[in-house]
Amino acid sequence: MSGSQIFIRSIGHSLEGLGIPAYANFDFAAAAPPENATLLIGGMHGNEPATVVLLESFFQSAAWAALDGCPVIVLPLANPDGGKRGTRYNARGVDLNRNCDCHWRAASEEPSGAAPWSEPESRALRDFILAWLPAKIVSLHWALAELDADGPQSTGLAEAMWAGLDEMARRPYRLRVSELGRGQRRLAQTYVACPGSFGQWCGYGLTYPDGTAPAMVTLELPHDPQAANRPDDLPDSHLDEIRALWQKDAAGYLRAVEPGVHAMLTAACRFPK
Repeated sequence: MSGSQIFIRSIGHSLEGLGIPAYANFDFAAAAPPENATLLIGGMHGNEPATVVLLESFFQSAAWAALDGCPVIVLPLANPDGGKRGTRYNARGVDLNRNCDCHWRAASEEPSGAAPWSEPESRALRDFILAWLPAKIVSLHWALAELDADGPQSTGLAEAMWAGLDEMARRPYRLRVSELGRGQRRLAQTYVACPGSFGQWCGYGLTYPDGTAPAMVTLELPHDPQAANRPDDLPDSHLDEIRALWQKDAAGYLRAVEPGVHAMLTAACRFPK
């Protein structure tokens, strides 16, 4: 394995036939999935372009080149049809982050599809994970400004990512971890808010053949990268604010958040789960 190399394969296709490429620092032709691999995912919502750009810049960075011995897979755009349109949903109008089968509900606030795994993009991601068995999964989103660990097996990963930031870089974020087991109170509460979410499926609903579960962290980018502290309650306008900021100065937003994001991703890739 060489951290400076990039190997590419498609994990499947979108509803409109667009490929969903994955990039790795190891050869996908390997006989077996590498141990302790990290999967990084962006663009599950097509109107969150910073997640895509930050992952693309990560696998072209010096940090990537220094990851020898740490197998990493990057899936920068999980929803290519939504990315092309600049919309949250896929071409059928389904929120892929509500289409997983962990407490899926038809009556979801966000459109969850006709059934769990009804969408080709979510099935491709599910099947890829079941084939490659990543020990750690980090999914990037806009813009709740937090690291959110799903499942007690994910606490160490989230804390390692947090420790990868200096005090200044931590200011726009907060750390959310839970020691609760599957089916306990916090999970029941988050089911109501986010039924069928990818994070809950990975953190609470997914078990590998050897009985283990992947560590799952959702990395929500900040809506205000200059914030001195992440408030307990974000303004209702936080998504409008980040989209306006992105339209006005995307390059400035990336300059502000990229060092911290790359530091957290590096810490995740090096974390020995």
